[in-house]
Amino acid sequence: MTNNLKPLSPHSRQSGAALITGLIFLVVLSMIGITAARMSTLEERMSGNMRDRSIAMQAAELALRDAERDILGRGTTPRNPVIAGISDFVADCDQDNTDDTDDDGLCYNGPLAWATAAWTAADWTTNMTSEPTSVEYGRFTGAAPIAALSEQPRYLIEGMRKTPAGGGESFYFRITVRAQGANPNTVVWLQEVFKPI
Repeated sequence: MTNNLKPLSPHSRQSGAALITGLIFLVVLSMIGITAARMSTLEERMSGNMRDRSIAMQAAELALRDAERDILGRGTTPRNPVIAGISDFVADCDQDNTDDTDDDGLCYNGPLAWATAAWTAADWTTNMTSEPTSVEYGRFTGAAPIAALSEQPRYLIEGMRKTPAGGGESFYFRITVRAQGANPNTVVWLQEVFKPI
């Protein structure tokens, strides 16, 4: 009987290097795939947050314009009487201490310095549980509600009286607006000083 088996040459022996190399490449490719998926999710969230902030910013800008129209008495449901000077403005922003009346949101802290700005202590919610009270967008102008918001913007108007040397009395109005996006945690505050022409 003859033995036809030939001894293996050193070149034909396998040491498993190809398997180890293949596993390393598989692990590296898996990590790259997981990282790409996480980045995609993060970018999608960032994009959504930026969009919501943009919506809130646009709503705040609309509320500033709405407050200006309120001051000027323009719109379908103006205050009675229309704002003239600062005669209906009081420290708690609600002269008759009754919600949903024509003096809501009109604040005045006196002719000198503002010890505490009214907007820092105001009630910016829809349930109006404390003074000073803010005003919802469209209430005194009849503007249609803004779609896609978690809550309509609100504003306060702080009256300021200035008497320059040698001149007559001038009135300015500091408007403070708080707006939310579709997510109630997205909040934008805007403020401007407005002088009617």
